[in-house]
Amino acid sequence: MKKVQTVGYKKKDEPFQIPNANNFYRQLDMLDPGKYQITADKFVNKATPAQFGYLYGVVYKLAMIAGNDAGYEFAAVDDVDMFFRGIFANKPVLNRETGEIMTLPLSKSEFLTTDELAYCDIVRNYVSEYWSANIPDPDPNYKRKKQADEDLQA
Repeated sequence: MKKVQTVGYKKKDEPFQIPNANNFYRQLDMLDPGKYQITADKFVNKATPAQFGYLYGVVYKLAMIAGNDAGYEFAAVDDVDMFFRGIFANKPVLNRETGEIMTLPLSKSEFLTTDELAYCDIVRNYVSEYWSANIPDPDPNYKRKKQADEDLQA
C-alpha cells in the first residue's frame, strides 16, 4: 500500500491549512476499506546539496590539509569524513547480548538542514582549536563569483 502524504501549514492564530486539500482527500478516498491512523509530524528540511558541497569541497578538503600537517595521514576526503563522523556524528546503539553501548556513525542523509550547519561548525572549530587552521565561512554569493570567473575566462 502506498503511503498518502501531504504538507500543511499552521500559522499563528489561524486554522491549519492544507494546500490542494481536495487532491489529498481524493488519495484518501482511493484507499482500501479499513481503519487508518492519521498522524501529523512537523516537517523539516533535509540538508541541501549546496551544504554538502561546502562540507566536501571546502571544510573536508581544508581539514585534510590541516590534519596531514598535524601528523595525520589522510589519503582522501572520505577518510576525513569517517574521522569526523566517528567523533561528532554518531548515535548510541545497545548490544542486547552484552549490554554494551556502542556508537555508530550517522549517515549524512539523516542530517537535517540545521544538523548540517551545526556539524560544519563543530568540524571547523575542531580544526581551528586542535590543528591551528582556519576554514572560512560559507560564501552565500559563490555562484555569482563562480559565474563571474567563468565569464572572465571566456
